[in-house]
Amino acid sequence: MLIRPATAAELPALQDIERAAGEPFRALGMATIADDEPPTVEELDRYRRAGRAWVAVCDGEDGGGEGAPAAYLLADPLPDADALHIEQVTVRPQALGSARAGETPFAPPAAASAAP
Repeated sequence: MLIRPATAAELPALQDIERAAGEPFRALGMATIADDEPPTVEELDRYRRAGRAWVAVCDGEDGGGEGAPAAYLLADPLPDADALHIEQVTVRPQALGSARAGETPFAPPAAASAAP
């Protein structure tokens, strides 16, 4: 699994990941969470254009097909700090447990923009 910046073409897939990740909540009697709408493509694209949207790309065995995003992360800049706050992390349920942090290759992003 590789972590890299999200592409514009992948944004609808990020919405699909969000919907899939919400489904297990339905079985717990938390339909409100399961039915919550994912971020819009426009919202996701603002993060992407600012360099603050990343995907974990699967190898084909973890639910999305080879090269497809299995998870995504969105980050917001912290005010008055040179740091980011993780706003959202969502993982496709089929990909849970498919990689350990120490084993996940990371493609370092260019400096993230503070603009939304």
